[in-house]
Amino acid sequence: MAESNLTTDDVRKLAADIGLSRLSEDELQQLLRATNASRARRAKLRLQDLTPADEPAHVFKFGSGDLK
Repeated sequence: MAESNLTTDDVRKLAADIGLSRLSEDELQQLLRATNASRARRAKLRLQDLTPADEPAHVFKFGSGDLK
């Protein structure tokens, strides 16, 4: 799909493609807004300046009492 804003029909097809075929109309609207916002943010990223070190790292640590 193009980088332009999606329509409700576009997001309905997108949702169905990933197995979300039972979303309500309100949920589809939320997905539409979130997808358009995500694409707008991604379009502003200067990808040519990113390196593998820019990838966020997720580190999890158990407390001392968590592993019993």
